[in-house]
Amino acid sequence: MDPSKNYYEILGVPENARDEDIKKAFRRLAKKHHPDVNQGDKSSESRFKEANEAHEVLSDRKKREEYDAMRAGGGRDGFFGGGGGFGFEPGGAVYHSETVDFDDLFGDLLRGGRGGFAAGGRQGRDIHVELPVDFMDMANGAVREIRYNRPRACESCGGTGRSGRKGCTRCLGSGSTGSEERIRVKIPAGAQNGSKIRAAGKGEERAGRSGDLVITLRTIPHPWFRREGNDILLDVPVQYSEAVKGAKVSVPTIDGPVKVSIPAGSSSGAKLRLRGKGILAPGTTTRGDQYIILHVAVPRSRSEEFIRLVEKLAEHEDPNLRGDWN
Repeated sequence: MDPSKNYYEILGVPENARDEDIKKAFRRLAKKHHPDVNQGDKSSESRFKEANEAHEVLSDRKKREEYDAMRAGGGRDGFFGGGGGFGFEPGGAVYHSETVDFDDLFGDLLRGGRGGFAAGGRQGRDIHVELPVDFMDMANGAVREIRYNRPRACESCGGTGRSGRKGCTRCLGSGSTGSEERIRVKIPAGAQNGSKIRAAGKGEERAGRSGDLVITLRTIPHPWFRREGNDILLDVPVQYSEAVKGAKVSVPTIDGPVKVSIPAGSSSGAKLRLRGKGILAPGTTTRGDQYIILHVAVPRSRSEEFIRLVEKLAEHEDPNLRGDWN
């Protein structure tokens, strides 16, 4: 995606063009400039590549939004981390990609003299995989290796699916063979469940252009922490005596344990805030907060001494605790 290029101008459509207008414009240009129709014409080949690039971006809702934002602001809003062809999108928004079927696109025009456009000329499809990631790695960032099966253009037939007049025996006419791929993925600090990382050119390999690998991050739940946006919630059990008299207790955070003061007279459900102990907001230097939710534990003893103490304590309780219920 190149914001210095005017994809709308390349396709000859206005910037508010509908999806169907973009597709029609691309079909018109593709039929006119396709290399199989204009063999040896470098100018037509260049125009076809430009039109294909423009169509790939403008026919995809998310790519089009990103492209428009880049042209308006001169940056790559919403994407960061990874480098080397990687893009990151926080949240859980879905990329929509379209693989153009050129056999359908050109129909009888190309079938007339060449038996259809070779499968190797198509753009490869995107590959979608999910990557389970520990809560702490999502919060602090990490690098993980991922393995996946990547279809590649068959070496025997060059991705055409044919060997002479017969179907290729190696790929059985599909034009591709599978192989295990390994890549290392940088998970940005603050990534959320459902965030996507796009590795450009790491999808299905074709003789034309390879698709992308789209990795959806799935958070492995933490035994103590819960996440709400960029805030962290932690349930903390508190002894009855600690709630009554107040106390200092040690609680875990993603940065390590800290001491927290429990105010005297605290009740179950009370929240204490630890400023800046939450998760980094993606693309910023700002962190959320950690909230301590108190859960007062009532002693389970039923000894005579305990019952006497409870009865004495009852003399200090609020008789109107439930108001007008009675």
